[in-house]
Formats: sequence, C-alpha cells, structure tokens
Amino acid sequence: MLGFEDVFVALSSGEIEYGAVPVENTLGGSIHGNYDLLLRFHGCVHILGEYTLRVRHTLLALPGVKMSDIKKAMSHPQALAQTENYLRNAKITPVAAYDTAGSAKHVKEEGLRDTAAIASMHAASVHGLEVLDYGIEDDTNNFTRFLILSRLPCDMAARPTAPAKTSIVFTPHLNEAGALFKALSCFAMRDINLSKIESRPHRPDALGAGAPGDGRPAKRARAAEGLSPTANFQYTFYVDLLVNSSEERAQHALRHLREMCSNVSVLGCYPLAGVLLSEPPPPVPAAAPAHVANPATARASRLRVAIVGFGTFGQFLAKRWVQRGHEVYAHSRTDYSGSAAAMGVMWVADVDGIAQAKPDVLVVSTSILSFEKVLRSLPDAVVANALVVDVLSVKAHAKQAMIEALPPTADILCTHPMFGPDSGRHGWHGLPCVYDRVRITDYHRAARALGLFEDEGCQMVKMGCELHDELAASTQFVTHLTGRLLAKLQLRASPIATQGFKALMQLVDNTCRDSFDLFFALYSHNPNSNDMMDQFGAAFAELRRELSKGQPLTPGACGMRVSRAVAGMEPSATVAISDLAIELKRQGKPVLSLSVGEPDFDPPPLVMAAAHEALDKRMVKYTALAGSHELRSAICRDLKARKGLQYAPEQVLCCNGAKQAILQAVLALCNPGDEVLVPAPYWPSHLGIPQLCGVTPVVVETRPHEGYCLQPAALEAAITPASRLLILCNPSNPTGAVIPKSTLEGIAAVLRRHPNVSVLSDEIYELIAYDEPHVAFATLAGMYDRTLTVNGFSKGAAMTGFRLGYVCGPTHAVQAMAKVQGNNTSCPCSISQHAAVAAVEHAHGAFAAGCVDNFRAKRDYVVARLRAMPGVECPEPQGAFYVFPTVAAFYGRCPPGGGPIAGSVALCDYLLRAEHLAVVPGLAFGAPGSLRLSYATSMEVLTQSMDRMERGLASLT
Repeated sequence: MLGFEDVFVALSSGEIEYGAVPVENTLGGSIHGNYDLLLRFHGCVHILGEYTLRVRHTLLALPGVKMSDIKKAMSHPQALAQTENYLRNAKITPVAAYDTAGSAKHVKEEGLRDTAAIASMHAASVHGLEVLDYGIEDDTNNFTRFLILSRLPCDMAARPTAPAKTSIVFTPHLNEAGALFKALSCFAMRDINLSKIESRPHRPDALGAGAPGDGRPAKRARAAEGLSPTANFQYTFYVDLLVNSSEERAQHALRHLREMCSNVSVLGCYPLAGVLLSEPPPPVPAAAPAHVANPATARASRLRVAIVGFGTFGQFLAKRWVQRGHEVYAHSRTDYSGSAAAMGVMWVADVDGIAQAKPDVLVVSTSILSFEKVLRSLPDAVVANALVVDVLSVKAHAKQAMIEALPPTADILCTHPMFGPDSGRHGWHGLPCVYDRVRITDYHRAARALGLFEDEGCQMVKMGCELHDELAASTQFVTHLTGRLLAKLQLRASPIATQGFKALMQLVDNTCRDSFDLFFALYSHNPNSNDMMDQFGAAFAELRRELSKGQPLTPGACGMRVSRAVAGMEPSATVAISDLAIELKRQGKPVLSLSVGEPDFDPPPLVMAAAHEALDKRMVKYTALAGSHELRSAICRDLKARKGLQYAPEQVLCCNGAKQAILQAVLALCNPGDEVLVPAPYWPSHLGIPQLCGVTPVVVETRPHEGYCLQPAALEAAITPASRLLILCNPSNPTGAVIPKSTLEGIAAVLRRHPNVSVLSDEIYELIAYDEPHVAFATLAGMYDRTLTVNGFSKGAAMTGFRLGYVCGPTHAVQAMAKVQGNNTSCPCSISQHAAVAAVEHAHGAFAAGCVDNFRAKRDYVVARLRAMPGVECPEPQGAFYVFPTVAAFYGRCPPGGGPIAGSVALCDYLLRAEHLAVVPGLAFGAPGSLRLSYATSMEVLTQSMDRMERGLASLT
C-alpha cells in the first residue's frame, strides 16, 4: 500500500499521472507531513485542485461475526479518536494501526473474529467484510480536505474570472519582531482573504529555507541587532489565499512578501472547491457567490423539505429524512395523510400550503409520465426562488421540463438516487446517487440538499443529465428490457435449474415488480433507449444469423424458406369457402355470391373516356412517385369542398390501392412492439398488416346494439403506453356502421388525453352513407395533425380494377410513407391517375347520389328479409354495401343427414353446398357469431339469395 511520500515519488517520476493526499481534517487538524512533501517536491508536483470528503466511519467485521463478538477495534489513531465515545459505550478496546484500509485488510487476512476494523464502506467491499454499524463517528461534522496533484501545473492564468485559491509557504527572517504581522499585512492591505494559515516549527534550514521557491530568490536572511543567530527553532507558515495568483494584486503582495522573508514558494494556484483537468469550466454566473459555504456548516443543520408526489418512493425518502431529524412536508393528489402522520410527516392537503411551509428544498417525486404535468401545476408562490429537486430515473427530460416550466428565479438540481425501497431497506450507504447542478445561484442551499443523500453515505456521482441518460440506456433500461423479455417467455423453475437460470428468474421478479409505466417511461423519455432497443434487436438478429449458418435443410425441402413473419400469419378463414365456390361453378352449379366487396356497375362514362384518352395520348410513362400534381391538386380541391379538409398537394400520396396506403402507414409510424388498436368486427387486412409489420394488433370489441360503433370508454380501456395507432374504418367494412359525430367527438376527447396515439381513418366508403352523415375524423378539434385519412376510387367511383387509392396527412408522415413506396412500387398507374381526375370531378355529384339511392333500396330489402328469418338478428347498416347479421342461434343445429354446425365457417360451407349461396364467415372479421353479406349486386340475385338463405337456415334442426 502506498504511503504519502510514495505518492509524491511516483508523481515526480512519471509513474502515475494524478494523486490525491489529505491535508487537513475538521477534527484532527492539519497533516503537516503532506505540506512538507509539497515543499520538498515543489516544482515536480503541482496542485490541480481540492476536494472535501465527508468522513463516515464504518465498523467492519468478518462475515458471520456479530456485534456481541467484538472485543477490539483496529484503525488509524485519528479514526479511533473520532469514535472514542462510541467505542467506550460499546465496551470495545481501541487498537492503533497504520491506516483505516490497512486495518480492514489485517482483520480479513488474520481471520480476527473478535476484532473489528474502523474503515470505509469501500474497504468492506474490497476485503469482503460485513458492515456491523455505519456512521459511528462521535461528531458528524467530520470532513477531510484533499489536494489533487499532478506532474503538470494548473494554468489558472488563462481563467482570471474563475474563483481560485493559491497555496503558498513562507519563512520569515529569523526571530524578527512582528514578522508574521508584517507578512500577513501584505495580503490584508490588498483585500486578499485567507482561508487557512498553519505554522510549522522546525530546526533552521530543515525544510530547505532559503532555497529557491518559484524561481524568484527571496532576500538573504539578515541578523537583526540583539537576536541570537543560533536560535533553536525556525517557523514556516503554510497559507491558503482566496485569490488567483495571476491577479495584479496577488503579484504585488507576493513581491512585497519576498522582501521580508527568507523563503517564499507558491505551491499552486487552482480552482476553489474544484479540479481543473483540461477544458476550462463555464463562466460562473454573476449571481453566484464568490465563496461556497463550508460544507460542514451547510449539512449539519436541520432542513425543511417539501415532497410533491407522496407515492411509494416519496414515502421511502420521507421516512429516512424524518429519522435523520429533518422537517418534512408532503403533498400528493391521492390522500396519504394517514401514512404521513404515521411517519411524522406533515401533510399538506392544498399545494398552495407548501409555500406557507417555506421549505429549504422542494422535491418533486412523481412518476416520469406525470412529472411535467405536475411541475406545471405548481403555483409560482411555491417554486419562485425555490430549490427544486427531481428524483426521476431519466434526467435530460427532467432537466428540460424544469428549465421550461419553472421561473428563472428557481434553482434546479437534478438527482437520481439509484436505489429504492428494496435495495435501500437496510440503509443508503454505498448506493449511488447521481446529481447535476443544472441552475444554481444559492450554492449553500444546494450543498445542504445534496447532504440529504451524502449524509446517508450515498456514493455521490456528479454527472451531466445527457451523459446519465446515455449510460442509463445501456444499464438500467437494458436490465428492465431483459427482465420483461424473459417474462414474456413465462419461464418456470425446474429441478435442473442452474444458478445462472435462478439469477435470471430473480431478474424477472425484480423488474416485473416495478410497474409497466416505469418501464415504458424509461423507453419513451430517453431517446437512447430506443437506440438500445434497435441494438438489442440487431444483436438478436445477428445471433440468429450465426446460428443459422450451415443449418441443414429439412430432408426433401428445397432451398427456399418461408419467412417467420409470413409463416406465423393465420391463413384466411375465407380461402376454403372461395375455393369451394370456384369448384362448384366449374362443375356448372348455379352458385350465387354475396361475398364480393365491389359495386356491380361500371364507373361513370367520363371516367372510362378519360382512361381511353390517357392511352390515346400515350400517357404511359412514370409520374411523380406521389402521383401526378394534377391528381393530387384535384383531391385537395375535392376534400376541401366536400369535407372541409384543407390539404396541400405535398400532403397527398397516391398509392396502388388504399390497402397499400395502410401498409405504408404502419411501416412509417410504428416500430416492432408498438400496438395498433383495431375495432372489431374488422376488415382482415386491418389486422394482418400490423402483424406483417411486426406490430401488435389490439382488438377493441364493438357491440351490435350500439350499431357496431366504437365507444370512447372501450377505446380508453384499450390504450396502453405502447399504443401508437388507431385504425378507424368509417363507414365500416364489414358491418356498414357509420359512427355518429357525437361518438367521434368522444373518441377524439379520449385521444387528446393520449397524445402518443395517432389515427389512421380508413374512409374508402365515405361516399356511400345513408341516414347518418359521414364526418371526416381529421376535421375534429385537435385531430388534423394526428390523422392520416385513407381514401380511394374503388367503392364510390366503382373503379376497383384501376387499383388507385390515396392518403392525406401531416407532411412529415406522408413523406415517410413515400419513402416506403419508393422502395416498393414507386408511382401508381399513370392511366388510372388520369381516369381518377375525371372521377374526382364527375363521380361525386349525381353519380354518387344515384349509387346511394340504389344501395339504399337494396339494403332495405335485404335487412327486411333477414329480420324476418327466425333466429337472425340484423342491425341496419348506415353506410357501405354490407349487412352483418348475427346467426349464432344456428350453431349446434344440424342439417339433414349431417353433423352440428360448429361456427360461421361451417355455416357458410353448409349454405354453399346445400343452397349454392356464397357468403363470408364472420370469423374472418373477428366476429365468429356473424356472417357478412354484400348487397352490391342486382335485385334479382338478392331475391334469389335471400330465398336460398331462408330455406337453408330453416332446414337446420
């Protein structure tokens, strides 16, 4: 173990770059030996700065040793002196040793079970000892000042405005009367304050008096009349000056001092209460005091602490601080007055009452998700001129929120106590607490606030908020992420579980004990966490690739493997029915189909003519990726005229059908693990597209008696922190529901409370609405910038084969979707686009009105026929061209000579085989109790189809 002189030797020889040595203690006084070494190695070793350390003595013993076993305590004499009363009361005999850490090592190596060491918490971890007691010093006002040393000097001359300290040593002429008074007057007359003066008696020339100090020789000693030249003692003085040695007044003072001393040396000029290693510190604000308060004085007094947010963590902090004698007030939205009273905390029911308490420190201990909202709700009377401290696990967000929300007169201190009720239940000693003085004018108050943690023995880590978040993403967030991922596997203990597996199970238990909201906040409020998620996914993919190298194919298989994303998709519930219908038609059976989702008439003649015109004019080249400017401008004019939606052409993206727009929206807006809310019954692609994109669809049920309209309460219940997108199909395929404006307003109100959720409003059927007028979702208050409106020309203009749709929305979202399209299909068909311009201009007037009248008559006929069939329930659709009757009453019944009908697929199979009627099972739409029928066909076909369905259902017994 290095001694103090070894440190100086190692520094001067270049063996080490930096060192730290103690020079004084508030209880034990100065360590003269290190001052002597500073003088001895002057010119080879330089002072870079100073650091004051709170001394907390800890009683350490071998594992398993109890307090009753201890008869002796070993440590440095100074530590024994500082714990004298404690040892006397415990009837423990002190044993002097060279140093504190050495005593811990000795107890460990010698296996002394009756002897404890008085050392630090760090010594316990290094030597494998257990803590019997902590903070055993008799006087809590125990601080040691260290000097930080280097081979290179600290250039404070380049920083003349920074608070500085200069350490000097001088030796007055031998026994000259009034020598010390005259020496100190050099500084007093120039208003230079002293923070320390120490006398060092020694025999003449023992410390090298008269040796060159800083390259400027002092005057030679002179023999004054009547003085003995053989005096036994000479006195050298070590002085700390609160001045930058490069200042003119300091230079004059030192020049004056040399005239009356036999030796003057400047040991170093360095930052006050700090260290200068490389770049200069930022300028000290004008309002900052020139001298920081003595930490010992600052932290010894009682603090008045107000805690806003008195949940689990707030109570955890308050309990410890009350035990330490601090006066604690608490306020929270939830009434915790009973809990507060039980632990001696004064409950403040009204937040305005905090101002009356006049707290020294205001601690905001809310969740990450509610922090900013709570912060902005605090009255100015509470936060103005206050020291506001946060304890969040993410720091850049907290820092920015406080800077923006708090008045400039409020001081800001960001902290992250990296422990909680579990890890800190036995005390906080040795546990890390990160802090960043974001905006401090009252350094005395800030030091007292930090003392709330430092007095408990926390390992104080000064770190910028941004660096904290960068490191936390790769430590704290990764820990939570790993635990949550393993929890998804639902791992179980087994008789062959290894210690490593048990450690993983403990990790799962620890992380899942915290709320999901905390995990989500660590992700959503720290941008570095998203990067870490990407790295995690890339690492997983890389491992999978490494494992797949050289993996043999299944015998008889070709070299093509189906991707996991596609292989994991459920097959279509309608495929078997469609295949059977095709086969029956091939056999000549008179199959009638109500399964096709397209109008049974042609587009308007002007649309067909425009398509021919495009060919005749050879308009067969690529257009702009987003679609022709002509078409996008026409769409903008149409939406403004009919829907009151104001878009610019650059906010419109034309696609190869509306389905492509939906796929590109999910790819552009969602990440794997995000959730997409899908009301059921749903169009199958609304569920399949998110699955294909690696996004989780969350089904939100709707009910027949509410017209299959999504209800605000159901939406609110389904939203989680992971929700990113709501797909709203209005009018609905498959139910034909048109959501009333009042209900849409309720949905918008829910979404305003959840700004993380955007909306994809699929309005492809908006031209086909009956009694309930269609309202574009983007027209609702606050929804324009959060909505992608998807539409097209297949339904309202009967242009299904033209394969053309479009999406409108915020520019940045549309541009992101265009990136996807640019790497997929590029622009839509130029011929279809030219025809669509005609559709926009001519299909939305009399043509659309005629279509609605046609569909209304067919709807009324089909609904009346279905309602007349016993066992069938059928809501009246308000849009599109589908009915969605409930037929669950027929499940379990049997056709002639057959087994029971098991569900909607079996019922469709029966109707197709027995009655040659093709309809779509509700299972495909997330509603297994229903069927979907399209009435976009002739009245003749509808009449025959209803007859067949009625006959087929009546045959089931």
